[in-house]
Amino acid sequence: MFVEITRLFIVLGATASGFAIGRSAFTQPDTGAIVGAVLGALIGYVVGGLVGRLLRKAVKSVEDEVRKAPPAQVLVGTVGAALAGFVVALLLVPVALLLPGNWGWPLVGMLVWLGVYGGYSIAGHKSEELLALAGMSTRPLVQASRYGAEGGALLDTSAIADGRLLGIATAGFLRPDLFVPRFVLDEVQAMADAHDLARRRRGRVGLETLDTLRRTAGTKVHILDDELPQFTEVDSKLVALAKRLDLPLITVDSGLQGVAELQGVSCMNLNRLADLMKPALIPGEVLRLALTRNGKEDGQAVGYTDDGSMVVVNHAADLIGEEVDVTISGTTQTSAGRMIFGTLASSASE
Repeated sequence: MFVEITRLFIVLGATASGFAIGRSAFTQPDTGAIVGAVLGALIGYVVGGLVGRLLRKAVKSVEDEVRKAPPAQVLVGTVGAALAGFVVALLLVPVALLLPGNWGWPLVGMLVWLGVYGGYSIAGHKSEELLALAGMSTRPLVQASRYGAEGGALLDTSAIADGRLLGIATAGFLRPDLFVPRFVLDEVQAMADAHDLARRRRGRVGLETLDTLRRTAGTKVHILDDELPQFTEVDSKLVALAKRLDLPLITVDSGLQGVAELQGVSCMNLNRLADLMKPALIPGEVLRLALTRNGKEDGQAVGYTDDGSMVVVNHAADLIGEEVDVTISGTTQTSAGRMIFGTLASSASE
């Protein structure tokens, strides 16, 4: 339809032009007008088809670019293009009128086009900032509000799907306002619908946790509809959103924590919290422990406390499979958790 309508306008224009040219060029005006009109219509039909297809292709390309661009960029870019074109025309049209002949008009047209293009590009790239200055931010939570001073925290997928979050919240160790981005909620929903059984259970635990937190007194769950189209990965969106909202990030993903902290985002890692909350063992304290396997060094045996901390006991390899009294000699924190070193209580007392 677009090509046919374009062709119709070009045919009408070419017919009128051929009519005028034929009427003035031929000695017999009426015959020349008819011949010129027919030739103009035929030429217009052929040229109209070519021009219509080219214009449709150009419009399709523009449409694809507009579809990819955020609405704010299109709106602000269009306004910027109109203003820039108007200003350039306002300045140059009087100059073109003062110049002899008509050769100044093509120059004015080219400069107006450059102004329109430049105005759209510059205003489009700065659309968010310009809208924020005008008090019409497309992301009111990101641009207008910073929740860091109000005791909020941003949740990631791993923290929501972790079974310990609810217990920590009900114990009063979480901030009162918990923020869940829509793209994180979508990821949790995708986990709950996954074919893998373990992943599906994690997702459903996450959804149940959010629902329980929403109904827990003293805790508010806010769903953020803010989107960051310039980022494709969820982790990148989370870090950028945490920076803009000035919120700490709650996670159990140590990789995400490392990237976030490098960019100045504070993180609350549930695994780190669990390690720090384990009972402190003081050097010299005696612990009853079952030895389960050999250690890395000769003569070492390894056992585990009730909270899962690994205890390395020197000179106890012969006692693997037995319960012994171990005297704590020291502790150290590793990336895998807390490691405790000890000796047999009977050896320490000798």
